[in-house]
Amino acid sequence: MKPKKSLSQHFLINDYAAKRIVDALDLKKDEKVLEIGPGKGALTRHLVKLSKRVIGVEIDKNLCEYLKDKFKENKNLIIINKDFLKIDLDKFGSKDDKIKIVGNLPYKITSPVLSLLLGKKELIELCVLMVQKEVAQRICAEPGSKDWSSLSLAVQLYSDVKMLYRLKPTSFFPAPKVFSKVIKIVFLKKPKVELEDEEFFFKIVKASFAQRRKTILNSLSLNLGLEKSVVLSALQKAKIDPKRRAESLSLKEFAELGVKRNFPKSLSEILK
Repeated sequence: MKPKKSLSQHFLINDYAAKRIVDALDLKKDEKVLEIGPGKGALTRHLVKLSKRVIGVEIDKNLCEYLKDKFKENKNLIIINKDFLKIDLDKFGSKDDKIKIVGNLPYKITSPVLSLLLGKKELIELCVLMVQKEVAQRICAEPGSKDWSSLSLAVQLYSDVKMLYRLKPTSFFPAPKVFSKVIKIVFLKKPKVELEDEEFFFKIVKASFAQRRKTILNSLSLNLGLEKSVVLSALQKAKIDPKRRAESLSLKEFAELGVKRNFPKSLSEILK
């Protein structure tokens, strides 16, 4: 079965890597796992041996038929022919019966998949994901590095993230032009910092990173359409040097800055 370029299919062919990825899930027999894009079943063959219930969500109809036939003896496997971005995770996990997630994410859907997972974090215990190297570096970045970004903040606010290892292009068929990295995301019971207003916080974060080379004062002023004096006042209230850049601010500092009381009431109304 040939990989489809239109679906950015790159099948994992390194069985040693597949086993390591599955091992990183720390699966117990009574746990459920959902696999994003099983492909030809490189991970699936290991998952069905360890989990009471494996849900494979595969967008390619032909691959679904292939997987159903290949694993027809495995009664603990369910194959769903659907776009993962259209899946209702509430059907598979709950706050009291969380699910684990694993998969190889094509670059073009990595951001929307991460957004979906973050939006349903209360249903998920952990994720082990293969993503493009550059994306992994942004997710796992630390403040002060060039990779620290709004994506880093969004993921790390709600989870502990860890870079596991790198996968060479030859681990896949066809070999992609980029390296991949395997990351582990363990969701927390509560955010690492307390937020007054989550939506407002992320709008401030986004505006801060919109022009990375500018100071936090200039970036916020330009992207929020505010006088510098107004932004300066907000930064002073949060005890943040206006000459710093967004990439130097920690999660805690953004939390102290991204509260409505630091900004004019009119801005709070605009950003609702």
